[in-house]
Amino acid sequence: MSPSRSGWTRTLAVALAMAACGGTATATVAVAAPQSTGDTRAAETYWTAERMAGAKPLEAGHTTQPAKPRSGITGSPGLAAPSGTPKGSYGDGIPAVGTFFSSSGPTGATYCTASVVRSAGRNLVLTAGHCAKSLAGGGQRIFVPQYRKGLDAAHQPYGVFPVDKVFTDPRYTRNSKGADSDLDFGFARLSPNAQGAQVEDRTGGLRLTDTPRWTSTVNVIGYPGAYNPDQRAIGCTVPSSRLPGFRQMQMKCGGYYGGVSGGPWITNYDAKTRTGDIIGNIGGYNGGGDTANDDWLSYSPVYDGEIRALYDDAVADRTPQRSGAYTAPSDKGRLSGAASTWTHANHLASGDFTGDGHDDMLTIWSDGEVTLYTGDGAGGFGAEKQLSKATYWQRAKAVTAGDFSGSALPDLMVRWDTGKLSYYEDVKPSGFGKEYTLASAGSAWKDAAQITAGRFNSTSKANDLVVRWADGKVTLHSSVTSSGLGTERTLAASGSFWKNAGALTSLRPAGQDTSNVVVRWADGSLGSFALTSGGGLSGTRLQGPNASWTPTVMVAGDFDGGDRPDDLVVRWSNGETSLYGGTRSDALGTWTALVQP
Repeated sequence: MSPSRSGWTRTLAVALAMAACGGTATATVAVAAPQSTGDTRAAETYWTAERMAGAKPLEAGHTTQPAKPRSGITGSPGLAAPSGTPKGSYGDGIPAVGTFFSSSGPTGATYCTASVVRSAGRNLVLTAGHCAKSLAGGGQRIFVPQYRKGLDAAHQPYGVFPVDKVFTDPRYTRNSKGADSDLDFGFARLSPNAQGAQVEDRTGGLRLTDTPRWTSTVNVIGYPGAYNPDQRAIGCTVPSSRLPGFRQMQMKCGGYYGGVSGGPWITNYDAKTRTGDIIGNIGGYNGGGDTANDDWLSYSPVYDGEIRALYDDAVADRTPQRSGAYTAPSDKGRLSGAASTWTHANHLASGDFTGDGHDDMLTIWSDGEVTLYTGDGAGGFGAEKQLSKATYWQRAKAVTAGDFSGSALPDLMVRWDTGKLSYYEDVKPSGFGKEYTLASAGSAWKDAAQITAGRFNSTSKANDLVVRWADGKVTLHSSVTSSGLGTERTLAASGSFWKNAGALTSLRPAGQDTSNVVVRWADGSLGSFALTSGGGLSGTRLQGPNASWTPTVMVAGDFDGGDRPDDLVVRWSNGETSLYGGTRSDALGTWTALVQP
């Protein structure tokens, strides 16, 4: 971050709220949208092209440090960023991202970056908390989508939208390096433009989405005020990572000088529909960057229940109320072992192996060791217990747990490298029960790429097996027992797009008695598929393509005590391991870090 950022830097209402938050939305009632008034015309008159071009980044008026130029982008002189640091590139930006301009700054007109988020009133924008607070001072305050230097307010591409009201978390006091910097986000409700249009109707809107993990590929957009004479948008597509000690992310890309505060961190953007998922914004510790104010290092708060609660307040036009001071959640993972260790976890399976009413997680490691982590029923796991150290477990190629013996105790199904398919009855912390062979070595099962057991054709026990074959064929084997593989049914033909499936598991979402197949595709996207009465699979996308989401190992179970296996555990390629509690048929659940990267 540069020194100029030092010290500051629904067509259906309920359906839209749920889609926007990426989780379970509270039922808020949308208030009537502000109507276009003379204030809009007054704002257009006030904000001449010269006044907007002369506005300074909000942060610039609150620092006495001299400029310290860096070489983040072409044309910016000074010291080089660390070797390998990417550089942002200038462009037109996107319609849903623009700038706030405010006349109430102590040293003159100021601006920040902001983005339109989907809402019932179609009139909300999201920015950094320190930017939102600056807008609460009155004066002439407007949002300009996809701002163009040299044009006055009346001739901007989508018009200008006066700020009607701002919403910040009351526990967020000021831009700082303190714990409450985790809450450096805010919303502004806008009045219509001069033509009476709501901002989202003109620009489209981004979906407010819970941060899905520490590492995601994000496109970060902002309007830097330094080394940017044309005041164009800067963008950079890079992986995010964890900012230790805070519930915040970081990204490294040069050129993010003052003015970019509030800029969205976007995934899954679709230019045709003009929407995507916003999982963060430039802000947080020190206004969104390190103490050295480097332009190539930017931070963002994690989006979780805190921002969803503020979003609900904004939609309902409710003054945010919070009790007590903000306390950051524990930064400790809930599963023992380092990320470097978990990169060697080849297979995961779930079930109540201990018989205590909580699902546990069985892990098969690359060296053949098999261990068990007992679930505590609250999204955490106890100490590791070894079940086997036999090296033949290295030959396991696909694994799932179900109830094939009918005892209501979990059995472990394994497809071996020889094509043998077998299951171990009633697996317990004391070890494995009797092995039953369902297909012999050399069988066609050597081409079974993935298997997952669930209640696909049953509402009583998980004894149905879905198989994804190497050629893209998908089959369902109903009522698998020790006597055989039951009735086979083809769900997808050979050569189908299912050949691109990278990982499978089964999950039983809320409101369903039967299971869905959850699949991670080769492009990093995630989908949930239900069996149809017509003999196929009908899918819903849970996450769009994302290079940082592949490859993965996945398993679902009842890890948070919700009495159904709707909690998805994902072990990422870097060993980071995440729990998504309460995953629905149409939305990924709430993220909890089990193993920190």
